[in-house]
Amino acid sequence: MATIASPAAARIRSDRLFYSFMGLAIAATVIWGFAQSFYFSRWLAAPSTTPEMSGLLYLHGAVFTAWIVLMVVQPMLIASRNLRLHRRLGYAGAGVAAAMVAVGNVAAIAAMHGGFRGLGDPYVFYAVPFFAINSFAVAVYFAIRWRNRAETHKRLILLSNSGILGAAVARIPVDAIGAGAPFSFIFGPDLIILAGALYDWRTRGRVHRVWVLGGAAMVASQVLMMAVMGTSWWHAFAETMAGLWA
Repeated sequence: MATIASPAAARIRSDRLFYSFMGLAIAATVIWGFAQSFYFSRWLAAPSTTPEMSGLLYLHGAVFTAWIVLMVVQPMLIASRNLRLHRRLGYAGAGVAAAMVAVGNVAAIAAMHGGFRGLGDPYVFYAVPFFAINSFAVAVYFAIRWRNRAETHKRLILLSNSGILGAAVARIPVDAIGAGAPFSFIFGPDLIILAGALYDWRTRGRVHRVWVLGGAAMVASQVLMMAVMGTSWWHAFAETMAGLWA
């Protein structure tokens, strides 16, 4: 019996291609950004701002990489209709996300003791990883909470990456990125939000509320970060957090 194509079926196929492509694009960005300082540091000269690698940073890199691998594998499992394995890996993904938040926050605190090389006042710069990691945490929390709402869940998972890709974008060895700092690497990852919104508008004629509300919240957190990072009370907060790491 011939299969009758329908707009809904076409949209499902389009979604599978879009989210698989975005996962690969995120992975490529991370590998490109961290090629010199982490992934291929054995063969490539690391930038002068690269901190000395410690066990904590290797753990941070390993957990971060595990998340990026899931960003590639999970959409492909959906595309191949392997929903059972997708759900099973989802539980592992929740654990990886929790580890990312915990290890990422600890690594950011430790970095105030010499890890933020060439980035000015470490207490001021601490705002960048603090807001990035915790905005990621909020997006993933809601993605897990609404995991049974497929349309919302997959967008929140994709949105969460807008919170953490800044570090990779900042390390891409392209002059235009360095010249446009800090906006290039703070708002560069928000291209994910733009891509998601444009895709929804093109395929559905409207933008899903995850991109409207969640995207606005993500950008607002970045604007708030830039507004507070130079204040005296933020400096005092960062000094207190730094004191937690002997």
